[in-house]
Amino acid sequence: MIGRTETTILISIMLLAGSLGAGVVPETQVDNEPDPRIEIVPVDSAHSSSIPASLSALSAKIPPGAFLLVNHTGTPITAVDVRWHYPADDGELKRSAITCDAYAFAPLDPIVRANGSSLRTPYECTKEELFPRLATGGILGSPLAPAGKPLAVAPQTTIHIYLDSVIFGDGLISGPDKLQYYLQIQDRYLAVKSFVAEVAAGRGAGEDLPTILARVLGDARSKTDAGSSKSSQRRAYYAGLLQRSPSPEGTLEQLRQQVAPPTFSHIGGSR
Repeated sequence: MIGRTETTILISIMLLAGSLGAGVVPETQVDNEPDPRIEIVPVDSAHSSSIPASLSALSAKIPPGAFLLVNHTGTPITAVDVRWHYPADDGELKRSAITCDAYAFAPLDPIVRANGSSLRTPYECTKEELFPRLATGGILGSPLAPAGKPLAVAPQTTIHIYLDSVIFGDGLISGPDKLQYYLQIQDRYLAVKSFVAEVAAGRGAGEDLPTILARVLGDARSKTDAGSSKSSQRRAYYAGLLQRSPSPEGTLEQLRQQVAPPTFSHIGGSR
């Protein structure tokens, strides 16, 4: 699952041209303390010798702030929460964020393989085995193309990368984790299981699926207190997801098959 937010509306577009060697891509600074388990390699002119040839050939298309996340462990990475801070070409300091989360889908497909790498941009996340397909555009949700407006980074400036958390498949969390993204993973899993159980109970009582989904959505609209409203909003999200799906039963089965997240713990025992 991928989430992206920006604090202000980007009002202009910067087109990247040339190559990494030409230095037209803004320099990138990593604000995290070093961690031997992972390596963050910015895709910019200062790190061009460390960039795979399959990505160097696409340098004109790679957006500012892109980086390789290298996993130096034998455990896959299952979620990454990233923030970018940068001076925009309108003079304002802006922020962009993206979360790559393998727990949102079934079967669970790691974000970064064990001892592997992946490309992270402010638009998407792509595993290394898919790098050759970037040149042909054969990827749904390409990290080279934004769903909306691209980052308008001011020329000859520095874009800052901050990895708030890197979550491994065994539950270990690297990074400051100030935003505690792992709590969202836990809450979402509980909400999915609760929703699936509610559908099963409704069917057991003789309701068909469309009736159950309509009831859940109606219940969500009637909630006004904060506690019950949050729970109902989660239920309503999944009810709406099934209503919009061309294959509601298939989507429901995907929810049933979601993998329970591991017990999370912070490396070093602190956040």
